[in-house]
Amino acid sequence: MKKYLIIIPLAAVMVSSCSVKSPTEGSIVIDMAKKGAEVPSSMYGVFFEEINHAGDGGLYAELVQNRSFEEKEYPEGYFAEGDKLHAPPLKNHLTMKVSEETYRWNSEDIPGWSLESTGAEKAGMKLTRQNPLDPATPNSLQIIIPKDAGESVLVNGGYWGMGVKSGECYDLRFYLRTDEYKGGLIVRLMSSGGQVIANAAINISKNPGWNEYKVPMIPGQTDAKARLTFGFSGEGTIWIDYVSLFPENTFKNRPNGLRKDVAEFLADLHPAFIRWPGGCIVEGISLINRVEWKKTLGDPMTRSGQYDTWGYRNTYGFGYHEFLQYCEDIGAKGMFVCNVGLGCQYRVGDACKDGDVQFYINDVLDAIEYAVGDQSSQWGATRIAAGHPEPFPLQYIEIGNENWGPLYNQRFETFYKAIKAKYPQLTLISNHSLKSDMSGVTRTDMIDPHWYVDPDFFFDNSHIFDTLPRGKYGIYVGEYACNQKVGGGNMLAALSEAAFITGMERNSDLVKMASYAPLFENRNDRTWPVNLIWIDNLEVVGRSSYYVQKVMAENKPTYNLKTVIIPRAVSTIEPKAGNSFADSTRQFSVGGYDETTGEIIVKVVNAEEKPWQAKISINRGGRISRHGEAVTLRADSLKAENSFEEPLKISPVTTKYDAFSNEFDYEFEPCSLTILRIGIEK
Repeated sequence: MKKYLIIIPLAAVMVSSCSVKSPTEGSIVIDMAKKGAEVPSSMYGVFFEEINHAGDGGLYAELVQNRSFEEKEYPEGYFAEGDKLHAPPLKNHLTMKVSEETYRWNSEDIPGWSLESTGAEKAGMKLTRQNPLDPATPNSLQIIIPKDAGESVLVNGGYWGMGVKSGECYDLRFYLRTDEYKGGLIVRLMSSGGQVIANAAINISKNPGWNEYKVPMIPGQTDAKARLTFGFSGEGTIWIDYVSLFPENTFKNRPNGLRKDVAEFLADLHPAFIRWPGGCIVEGISLINRVEWKKTLGDPMTRSGQYDTWGYRNTYGFGYHEFLQYCEDIGAKGMFVCNVGLGCQYRVGDACKDGDVQFYINDVLDAIEYAVGDQSSQWGATRIAAGHPEPFPLQYIEIGNENWGPLYNQRFETFYKAIKAKYPQLTLISNHSLKSDMSGVTRTDMIDPHWYVDPDFFFDNSHIFDTLPRGKYGIYVGEYACNQKVGGGNMLAALSEAAFITGMERNSDLVKMASYAPLFENRNDRTWPVNLIWIDNLEVVGRSSYYVQKVMAENKPTYNLKTVIIPRAVSTIEPKAGNSFADSTRQFSVGGYDETTGEIIVKVVNAEEKPWQAKISINRGGRISRHGEAVTLRADSLKAENSFEEPLKISPVTTKYDAFSNEFDYEFEPCSLTILRIGIEK
């Protein structure tokens, strides 16, 4: 057997903790005659939830925090003490017990806002519900400015500052109501160093009632922590409401749209679907603070928002319409998760009365109608009136989120039948896990098991789907991540997920879809320990797990090929059919064929801190081209991770490889995921 010298770029010759140990050996055998399951186009998607300020302060482009002054509104039946929000005393429908539940609460009087005065007298501000701008957002800010206050400056610091870019236009929109106010108003963007980087004088209307103002603001410098200020130079009383500062340059230039860099970074994953709105926020801590999709439609000024399960107010800015529009813009299918009349069973866990279940069924049917209905339907006409005459690409409905038990089974059955009767083309998904009691459920299209685990679980369970029965339903792994014993995430976590993905892809006749969770984390609010993408006001960073997702999706084969790893020490033992992992080491592989390019695709995980030398044999596949590519994602150690300072420290490198054959040796780098693309000569 010939041996080839592999010429590898600079990264391979760097001295690291991984490269000083001697290699192990093994074999990968790929049988071209053993065609496996097709790998569906739906396999790799994403799951969005408003957690870690993923939307507000993240993907959603609004720069003003607490723009409608509603952040101190409790959900009905809740109350706050200091920095704790108390949930109402409701019975959990599974345990029939009432537990005392408390959640994070912002103890500031008016979150996001402050008032400064330069003169001897000080202006004051308070929230008021008198003469609201809109009934859905009843609070406004009242500012009382005495004589000799000098300039009274109302300040909003955004979400840990406002990220603005020099020369780009930001649309300021706000509403004022005055009461004999005598004086002027200058709005300014201030840099983090205190310099004015944009300003505009406002001619205050004398018309009674609320008046709307729209002003373009173009900063003269880039700043990650800018502030918006309103300088009042006079005396009297002013009410202000709905203060919005929005970049014109959103993703696809959509009004009320998404932050361009974040939306593009997510689109680079080429997700087949997007799941929305969650997650636990679908149910709410209790039913009263669940996400209500109808309240997310229309002018954002009229959107009530809601206290979010994860400890802050969801503005509803990234609403149902924006979610569907983003799906269409990036070529993804939409997945809407509906509530079945159950609060989060991990929290309060209340249940609506059986007589009220039809309300929730009607609600999801209305949501579907909004997405795909025509002019003759109420909600289809609403979508058309909102400027989208064609149906949106809604394909999936998940019925509930992380619900279980007899009551859930009963309600799932009712929802499934009602939705299927009207929309048989949709794929309906239940919350059942691999071992759930499904008594009373006659049919589901897919089940949705979730895994948040340590690395060993994913390494040890890459075969978990191999022996499951087929034919009853498909599997959507709706939430999975290695988030235990890995800090905020590292290469060990990413490679364990890659190992698990090889098992999902190998079993793609059963596992049809998967989505990592959670998706986003604002670096200032890590509510959940490990997340895929990190955001601050001007930057976006993908963890090593992001690049695992990216290269796996970009190198999805048309169908699987039988692939077997044999450790050299046991190479004389006939492996079980379908085995594609080595029990004694941390190497994993899955192979497939891409009909579009005519290439064999071999994905190999080496989660050891030493190289792995393997003989790769391709059986019954015709003549193999010498020329192809290797995509390598590697790290210097299993503890390594990307950062805002080194965002591409762990990122894929594609190199040409000119030594492929029907049998060849390849050294897989330490701490790596490698994808070989091998052509077949015509």
